[in-house]
Amino acid sequence: MSETAPARPVVTGKPLSAARIATSSMIGTLVEIFDFIVYAFMAALVFGPLFFPAASPWMGTLAALGTHAVAFGMRPLGALLFGWLGDTRGRRTALLGSMLLMGTATVAIGLLPTFATAGLWAPVLLLAFRMLQGLAVGGEWGGAVLVAVEHAPKRRRSLYGSFVQLGTVLGIALASGVVLLVSTAVSADVFRAWGWRVPFLASALLVVLGLVLRKRLEETPEFVAELAKHEATTGRRPRVRAVFRDHWRELIAGSLMWSAPCSFLYVLMTGLVAYTKTYVPSLSGLDVQLGLLITSVVLAGLTLVSATRADRWGRERLIRWSGVLLVVWAFPAFWLVDTGAFGPMLLAMLVGSVCYAAFNGAVPSLMADLFPVASRYTGCGLCIAFGTAVAGGILPIAGLAVVGETGGSSVPLSLTLVLCGVLTLAGVALARRTRRDQPAA
Repeated sequence: MSETAPARPVVTGKPLSAARIATSSMIGTLVEIFDFIVYAFMAALVFGPLFFPAASPWMGTLAALGTHAVAFGMRPLGALLFGWLGDTRGRRTALLGSMLLMGTATVAIGLLPTFATAGLWAPVLLLAFRMLQGLAVGGEWGGAVLVAVEHAPKRRRSLYGSFVQLGTVLGIALASGVVLLVSTAVSADVFRAWGWRVPFLASALLVVLGLVLRKRLEETPEFVAELAKHEATTGRRPRVRAVFRDHWRELIAGSLMWSAPCSFLYVLMTGLVAYTKTYVPSLSGLDVQLGLLITSVVLAGLTLVSATRADRWGRERLIRWSGVLLVVWAFPAFWLVDTGAFGPMLLAMLVGSVCYAAFNGAVPSLMADLFPVASRYTGCGLCIAFGTAVAGGILPIAGLAVVGETGGSSVPLSLTLVLCGVLTLAGVALARRTRRDQPAA
């Protein structure tokens, strides 16, 4: 289908209320984040010996986490692909495509043979399907946010947009709970033999639910109006390259702003699974999973509180505070983790979650407002893709690698959090130069 003579977006079914649309976006994001995070847990827990047995235990874990990090490199490509679909063919089409791809890749990982069965083909296939997961999740967040925000009442854009971030938090909680349940229901040997496959295969049910909900979505009024206006004036649909040509400052600002929450998520939450496994043996994997579950539930409530305040207090102000809090808490958090006791570790997570919650409530509507409707899906998707690639993939893996070189010191991980907090502050400062944040009246 040519770009100059495209089919119109299809509007199907009975229109849903804005609240139901926001809830649908939340559940869709929950499904994709569940799939994405389950891999992170398994990479830290069992993928090293199963897919990279020739390496030492720590190097095997790093190799497995390396395949996890590769997905972050695929996220910008996913943002471009699904951003193009979302900005030219419709938000609904892109979101259905990203979920179908994620579900297929996740179930395939659950069916993979291990190194003992397939040799080198096992890690190669693992890497390939992880790359597809990264491609899919790269197209998820921007579209889910836009479906919620572009349907929302003007006074509640932050609240409705935060439902997508709520889906992220609940996806982490569900992944933690499922992994915790499976790992306690079977012995360690059984978990390594086949128990690790259960969360991947069970995700098929969640994907079916997500697809059913997303097929009921309407195209957003803002997108339909902008598309008609653009075609009437130019005779064609919007072009993706416009976001790089006209909005590169917004891309840089938005990408930098994601640094603090991504580093909290992948260093102080899921990253603890790998760190404590080797260097804080008094904290078991079950301890960390339980801490993640508790923190995620608390974080869900804090996210809604932050969202109700964002339009009133100013979204950029809340994001700035998230960066400051992470810088201040970076070293105390790992001092608590290094005590080797569950209570201090949980406290480290819970206090850090305030940083993430402040960001969660403010960022969805702010990201949407950084870009015009015609390039909004691409712009929002690229911001989180670039931000997570650096602060969620490269820096945490590098920090963990340096931990190994220093004999287990947590200082590199604390410094990673500090750096990412500073990057978020720089992103907020740049955003204020490219636009003026005006809270809804």
